[in-house]
Amino acid sequence: MTDKAKYPLFFTRISIVYFLLPWVLMRFTKPEGSKGIAAKYYKISEMPDMANTAIGVFWVVLLLAFLLGIKKRISYGLVLLLHAVGTLFTIPYLIVGTEKMNIMFFAAIPVIGAMWLLYSLRDNDTFLSLNK
Repeated sequence: MTDKAKYPLFFTRISIVYFLLPWVLMRFTKPEGSKGIAAKYYKISEMPDMANTAIGVFWVVLLLAFLLGIKKRISYGLVLLLHAVGTLFTIPYLIVGTEKMNIMFFAAIPVIGAMWLLYSLRDNDTFLSLNK
C-alpha cells in the first residue's frame, strides 16, 4: 500500500474516536442517561453505578489505545466488535418503513464500515501511531 494511505487512515481513526467519545463520557457526566440507554436498547433494567463506571473506564482505556494505535489487532478489533454488537441491538430502529425507525441510528452503519476498513488496514495506519 502506498504511503498516501496513512493520512486518511489516521483521519478515520480520529473520526471514530470523536464519534464514540460522547457515549463514553456520558457514563461519567450523565450516568442516568447511559443507564437509560442500557435499559431501553440492551434490556439491562438495573445497571449498578459501579458497573456503569467500570464500563466507562474500560472504554476510556480502549479508546486511548485505539487513538494511539496501541495493540491494533486487539484495540481496533474490540472497537469494531463492540460497536457492531451494540448496533445489532438497534436493528428494529434501522428497518425503513416501520414505526420504530429512527434516522439517527443509521450513522452507526457507515461507522462500522470505517471501523472494518481501519481494522483491515491497521498495519498501514502508521501516522501518529505508537505501534508502527
